[in-house]
Amino acid sequence: MNRLSLFHRRLIVATALSASFLSVLTQFLLITAFPEIMKEFDVNSTEVQWLTTAYMLTIAVLIPVTAYLIDRFKTRTLMMSAMFLFFIGTLVGMLAPSFPVLIAGRVIQGMGSGIMIPLMQTVLFLMYPKEKRGFAMGLAGLVINVAPAIGPPISGVLIEYFEWRALFYLTLPVAALIIGMIYLFMRNITEQRETNIDVISVILSTVAFGGMLYGFNKIQDSGLGNMITIVSVIAGAIALVLFVVRQLRLKIPVLELRVFKVPVFWLVVIISIVSFSLLISTETILPMYVQNAQQFSAYYGGLIVMPGALTLGVMSLFAGNLFDKYGGKMITIIGFVLLTVSTIGFHFILGLETPFVITMVLFMVAMGGVGLINMPIMTAGINALPDKLIPHGTAVINTARQFGGSLGLTFIISFITRTASDSGAVQATEYLAGVKNAFLVAFIFALVGLVLSLLVKKD
Repeated sequence: MNRLSLFHRRLIVATALSASFLSVLTQFLLITAFPEIMKEFDVNSTEVQWLTTAYMLTIAVLIPVTAYLIDRFKTRTLMMSAMFLFFIGTLVGMLAPSFPVLIAGRVIQGMGSGIMIPLMQTVLFLMYPKEKRGFAMGLAGLVINVAPAIGPPISGVLIEYFEWRALFYLTLPVAALIIGMIYLFMRNITEQRETNIDVISVILSTVAFGGMLYGFNKIQDSGLGNMITIVSVIAGAIALVLFVVRQLRLKIPVLELRVFKVPVFWLVVIISIVSFSLLISTETILPMYVQNAQQFSAYYGGLIVMPGALTLGVMSLFAGNLFDKYGGKMITIIGFVLLTVSTIGFHFILGLETPFVITMVLFMVAMGGVGLINMPIMTAGINALPDKLIPHGTAVINTARQFGGSLGLTFIISFITRTASDSGAVQATEYLAGVKNAFLVAFIFALVGLVLSLLVKKD
């Protein structure tokens, strides 16, 4: 790797970032197309949500085994395989004659994404020395943080003028181009070592993360009274305990949980979960508030997050450079201060007639805070690990973020549905009350994150 020219290194970084950006973008790209998909395939709002849920479940199930895959296969081979899976899933979705086939396409896409995201982070960590990893994670922040925010407005514009399959028409050639870039420019960055895969661990992790995510997602629709929901959560929880116990006993675990022996690492994981929960919750709530409470169109629901997405991208890069100079603790504290101010601001300021620009500015403040937190705090945790544990560290953090963030989203969003669903149909005033309740809970999350960030040792 040391023999690669600076230009070639940059091509490798650009290729890894492009592949991951497309993977994350696709996770949220279909949301504004749900009404059209519901009409074409005659499915209800609960069923159509599976286009997002199935994608997230697949990623959550696959991420724990990425450390094994990175240890076992060469970087170029693994990245090519991941993007090829993504390409096939996109093709299946584009041609889907029925809703189950469309779901299958999303699952195949999710398989590629579940491998790609931790692989990209591992490549960046190994490509840059410790003193420049803040900048590297700033680049990763562009992928992980910005793509979810710009997905809805991009798809909103496409849906305005074309059918929903246009989202796949756009994605397919981009995926093909990235496959070509991987073939031409990617080299082996990771170090292969003797390893194996424990099938029982894979089954346990699938039941654990899949079961609990499925159960908590179903709670929003059916409540705790549904037997399938209860069984799913309990089975997932038991499998999670068994998975953890087994990893600690195996000589070569699927997911090296001993990284939690590094004190700063477990604190970083909790902070990452809190931050990611606030990111996806705010991104989810505001478009719904604009449409259901203020009665704007879906186009404005997507537009509301655009300036915040740009802020998030700029701050992610800015935070990376700050991290290299000053470390992660102070940057993270400032980030949570911004999140605390913005979430309590949403609670008190949002109303049925709140000017669009005020909501937009508050969201920009919130995303500025997230940009200062996510990548610097993750970099601080990974830097505390030896190089051989970096694939496991990235796998653990991504699993925790995806899993914990989804649970956090479900918990915060539930305060909207509790208030807004009492009368059956969505009423603007009731929905607004639910939104304000949700942001009060988000404010408490932000306060917890602020306190935890004060406990992080200075780099």
